[in-house]
Amino acid sequence: MPLPMVHLGVARNLIDIFSINDLPSFYLGSIAPDAVHMRDNFCQDDKSISHMRNEDKKLWENDIVSYIKTKVNSDVFLTGYSVHILTDIIWNRTLYTSFKTKYNQDDSPMQEQRWAYYNDTDKLDFELFYKMSYTNEMMEMLSKSKPVDVIGLVSSDEIAAWNERTLHWYDGKESQHKNPIKYITFDELINFMQSAAIEISNLIYGN
Repeated sequence: MPLPMVHLGVARNLIDIFSINDLPSFYLGSIAPDAVHMRDNFCQDDKSISHMRNEDKKLWENDIVSYIKTKVNSDVFLTGYSVHILTDIIWNRTLYTSFKTKYNQDDSPMQEQRWAYYNDTDKLDFELFYKMSYTNEMMEMLSKSKPVDVIGLVSSDEIAAWNERTLHWYDGKESQHKNPIKYITFDELINFMQSAAIEISNLIYGN
């Protein structure tokens, strides 16, 4: 699914729409479901739980929309948390589907599909970090945030560790992946962050 800068970018595009006044909590919530990656003995079942995933994709989306509607005016952190999950759902049916199609049509892929995906997304995440004008604001807000437990889903310690990882992931100036980007473009990410925010707003407010 999308990496932190994409999640933060979608969240940023929703700040005015949702009238968010606690940016540290909202931004932290927008990356928090992936904090299970910091769990000892992490497995994919952990991620399914942290992302409140149902087997039925439509039911999953409807449940998250219903959940965020109860939080958008009362709990900023959980609003961000829900935005993350909706962003993943939209990504899966748009850019990730497009990536798989392009990869499967490639007669001479340089890497296995999973690593080709992370090659492109990680390199582009670094590009977003260093090109976007709002990066410093996001990192400042994350540095001020206070992790909380999401009972049964992910712990405050895991969220704190993931936040620290995010704050320092880009310190090396460039991705550890070195192959050329082939299947996803920078402009596609920019368009996705805008269109995903609009779609989430429409899902919540019925526009």
